Amino acid sequence: MLRILLVEDEPDIAFVASVALEDAGYHVTLASDGKEGLEMALQDQPELVLTDFMMPRLTGLEMIARLRDAGFHNPVVLATSVPEVSLPPLRPHYDAYLAKPYSIAQLLCTVGAFHVPPDVRSP
Repeated sequence: MLRILLVEDEPDIAFVASVALEDAGYHVTLASDGKEGLEMALQDQPELVLTDFMMPRLTGLEMIARLRDAGFHNPVVLATSVPEVSLPPLRPHYDAYLAKPYSIAQLLCTVGAFHVPPDVRSP
C-alpha cells in the first residue's frame, strides 16, 4: 500500500482528496501547512508527497526545496491553481504537476502513475 503525505491547508480539499485516495487503497497522512509537511515527510519518509503550493508557514515550493536539500528523493506532486508556466523559473524539482481544481479521476491518475504494484509471478 502506497503511503502518501497530503499537505493541504484547505480542510475541504484535504478531506475530499484523502477520502478518495483512501478509497482507492492508499494510506494517507495529512499535514495542514508546509512546515508541518516538511517535518512529517522527513520523519515518516512517505513514498509520495502531494502538496499544495500556496500555504502558510512554508509554501509548497519552499517545502519541496527543503525536502530535496535534506536528501528526500521520493516523488513529489505539486498541486496548484497557478499555471505551471507562471511558477518561478528556478524552482525545486517536483515530479508531477496537478492543476487545481482537479477531479478525483485526475488525482487518482496522477498518484497512480507513481504506484508500481509488486511483481506478481505465477508459481
